[in-house]
Amino acid sequence: MTGISRRQFLRAGAVGALGAAGLGRLVIDRRATDRSHYTAIVIGSGYGGGVSALRLGQAGVDTLILERGRLWDTPDYDGKRFTRMLPPDTRAGWFSAVAPSLVPSFQGVSIEAVTRHVASPEPIQAGICEKTDFGAHSVFRGACVGGGSMINAAIAAVPTPKQVREAFPDINPAEFLGTYIERAKTMLRISYRDMSWFEQTPCLQFARVGRQYAAAAGYDVDYNGSAYSFDYLRREEAGEAPRSALNFEQQYGNNYGRVGSVDQTYLAAALASGKVTLKSLTEVTDIRREPSGEWVVSTREIDRWGKELRRDEIGCDHLYLAAGVLGTAKLLLRARETGALPDLSEHIGRGYGNNGDVMVGHMLKDEDPAGTDQSLMGLINIDGRDDPDNPVYASVFAIPLPVETHALGYYVMVKTADRAEITYDRSVDTIDIDWPQHYTDHLIQRAGTVFDKITRANGVDYRNDLFDGNVFAPNTVHPMGGCVRGIATDLYGRVEHYDKLYVNDASLLPGYLGCNPFMSITALAERNIEAILQDRW
Repeated sequence: MTGISRRQFLRAGAVGALGAAGLGRLVIDRRATDRSHYTAIVIGSGYGGGVSALRLGQAGVDTLILERGRLWDTPDYDGKRFTRMLPPDTRAGWFSAVAPSLVPSFQGVSIEAVTRHVASPEPIQAGICEKTDFGAHSVFRGACVGGGSMINAAIAAVPTPKQVREAFPDINPAEFLGTYIERAKTMLRISYRDMSWFEQTPCLQFARVGRQYAAAAGYDVDYNGSAYSFDYLRREEAGEAPRSALNFEQQYGNNYGRVGSVDQTYLAAALASGKVTLKSLTEVTDIRREPSGEWVVSTREIDRWGKELRRDEIGCDHLYLAAGVLGTAKLLLRARETGALPDLSEHIGRGYGNNGDVMVGHMLKDEDPAGTDQSLMGLINIDGRDDPDNPVYASVFAIPLPVETHALGYYVMVKTADRAEITYDRSVDTIDIDWPQHYTDHLIQRAGTVFDKITRANGVDYRNDLFDGNVFAPNTVHPMGGCVRGIATDLYGRVEHYDKLYVNDASLLPGYLGCNPFMSITALAERNIEAILQDRW
């Protein structure tokens, strides 16, 4: 008997399954003529998807964007689009009754308890933020039109030339920073703080205290830009505009001030081109390629409350995957494991990292209060990226309560070589991340080295009440990798073995950058789509 390869077996199985289901050649041909067709489809509408859609539209390419989450453009029962962080309602979580909070507790009171105590006027729904747990590792991501740009802290960190060289060794840092980061700054309307205002404004008192504590331990700070308008923050502080950053709004969206979100920038410009169409609340469940070369995506449309409305198939000539690390990996791994795209690289799913993310908090001395009316946007970062042994970048934030908390929190990024693999379980149609506990231990050890120095230098203790009794919280809002450029794709995101299939999101990054990555994701996406449209290799 002649042996067959695993890929040949999967192909044979797929053909047999079609026959068993009664889907003969005539049925397939008829459906092919019935389904709608676009020159390009972009799956996902975050930074990479927004960039891809705009530049395709500007090039005159008939393009469809498919996004599983909502378009948050309509006021709700309270006249606002988004819920506050405290107390949150069901607009916060993706079909979850409990808000997926990065800071889940304070002095023994949990956000979950607050959520359950305050009855929501609405049932669970397609909320804006999703938390997924993978053992010792949790991932937070935006589930909406605009992706993570709608729920992050809008920290427009720019990588150092060294970070560019390490993450993208084939790219000239001067080109990346001077051309593509600058392009991202312009498109995302990045603003910068007036330093004379910063030095005296009450709403950023916590940031000045954080700078003071960092300096005592020998660390500088980065006055990074923001996709939240500093002009708006000044006006809301002065009572001249509705409050948002000063009204417990951030992780579940800002009703005002977040001028640099992808929905208001790249996507708005893409739709205005007249060549781009957006379909929200439309999940892509499968991708395949027909013998004709046509790419076909299977979709499932729902309403806001999760009711399935229809299933459909849509065809295209060029398919761009920008569904975020978890979404892109799931589509590719499912296609490989089911035999729809059996020749996908064995490197799909590998090289996953969390950008070194871990959270921590500490006490403040009585003479160094954080303040009682603190902004949730416009943060600064401890900047120890030049440390050759333990580089660190850490966003400083306050607990935004109307009482003095005597606490500072940090979203910390440290460097480790740990990388995990994303895998697909066909029996339950889910992905998993093999993230062992010792990976988290490494992050805590490196972050502890930094914050032991800071707490000792300032004579304060750690807080263990912010993260459900733990000093350090292992989670990420910066998932990266799984389809690393130069390994699973070429250097511009073209997927190995499959013509006209592209990845253009954080999946391309090699697991670690070392600062808040959305500017770099956007810049890389700009570089990729420019090269693809110019047919550059």
